Amino acid sequence: MGQSEEKGRSSMIREPVPGRVLTNRETILMGIIRKCTDASAPIPTIDDIADRLGVANGGTVPEIFRRLHDMGLIINESFQRGRRVCLVETGKWSALPLNAAPHWRNRPKSVPAPAPVTVRARRPDIAAEIFTEAARLGKPAVEYLADLVFVGWEVEKSRG
Repeated sequence: MGQSEEKGRSSMIREPVPGRVLTNRETILMGIIRKCTDASAPIPTIDDIADRLGVANGGTVPEIFRRLHDMGLIINESFQRGRRVCLVETGKWSALPLNAAPHWRNRPKSVPAPAPVTVRARRPDIAAEIFTEAARLGKPAVEYLADLVFVGWEVEKSRG
């Protein structure tokens, strides 16, 4: 089983699907993954990969990662600002991204979130920026605030 069994689907090792031929973009992404896992380097950002594949960012790159995972070629662990990938055929992992805060879908439910009204009362100018960014990302303000709290906590812990 994968390196972190408790992460559920992201850690499942599957057998590659026989007879499935990779598309050109999947082949390029596999090359990027292989280079990163061989060097124990972090996976490039979605924007960097989109540029290398010649696609608009959108959801194309995450979708290709999902397809490679579903084919059993990689194990993909998503984080807030990056991912860590294992190449199944070698068992080698890429390095963790610089920010290893959990992806919002995987964030522990116990992470506290300040009430939006509290943020507005303390700093209305910053609250407006935060809520605008949450809307741009299509996330509820309270969820985005929880993400910011978690990321801030990780940064604070790293300061020592």
